[in-house]
Amino acid sequence: MNQQYLIDLDQRIREWLHTLDETIPQLIAQMHTSTKKDRFDLVTNVDQTIQEQFATFLEAHYPEHQLFAEEKSNDNIDARHGHTWMMDPIDGTMNLVKQQEDYCVILAYFVDGEAMLSYIYDYPHRHLYHAIRNRGAYKNGEELHSPAPIEMQDAILSFGAQFVNNTTLRDLFDASFSHRIIGSCGLDSVRVITGQFGAHFNTNPKPWDIAAQFLFARELDLKMTSLRGEALDFTKAGPFIISNPGCHEAVLEVLQRGEGYEI
Repeated sequence: MNQQYLIDLDQRIREWLHTLDETIPQLIAQMHTSTKKDRFDLVTNVDQTIQEQFATFLEAHYPEHQLFAEEKSNDNIDARHGHTWMMDPIDGTMNLVKQQEDYCVILAYFVDGEAMLSYIYDYPHRHLYHAIRNRGAYKNGEELHSPAPIEMQDAILSFGAQFVNNTTLRDLFDASFSHRIIGSCGLDSVRVITGQFGAHFNTNPKPWDIAAQFLFARELDLKMTSLRGEALDFTKAGPFIISNPGCHEAVLEVLQRGEGYEI
């Protein structure tokens, strides 16, 4: 792909993301919430409006681009071919509703199945993480560097403990330094990207939950695989881990003992 096109597109997307600085407070002031599959699966007018606004932006400026996103049907999207945007308009909706904290916007751009641009916008703290293929990763424009190796015994691990059986949970606690969970796949992943956490794993993410992480992992020499150490299909997702290379194999070894997690 033409590098200048990618650089120009990145600039446009970052400008669009910063328009949310005015949009989100207005939406939160009028926030209304509904449920999808159960009472824990929430959606708000914030999620829906942000996604609608990005779809409108694409239609106006990049009509050849397609959108694969959480709050819409994606049945007619062939994400592996052409220009595809993957979007979670609000990752951590429960946190938005209950705390108005610890949520983010996830956005990733793929061309013929290759990750080209990625964004995780921690709106409450105004921290924009972005990555450009072959040009690195950044936080608010400042270049990020590959985290130093973290061994399992020194690693903070991030995961939903309710999805891990008791024996595996104890093994993870014993082998690692500590455990944390933010409740937003994007923000838990950011802690790995910046070297604060050793690993984050999720047993049942959707494609939009992990779309941005592929490029961050590539640009920062992190490990991102299935929980069996295999390559991930960005259009299907499934159990995944993003990890510091120093503890990746050790975490997987614990998880693979006797099917220690639920999907």
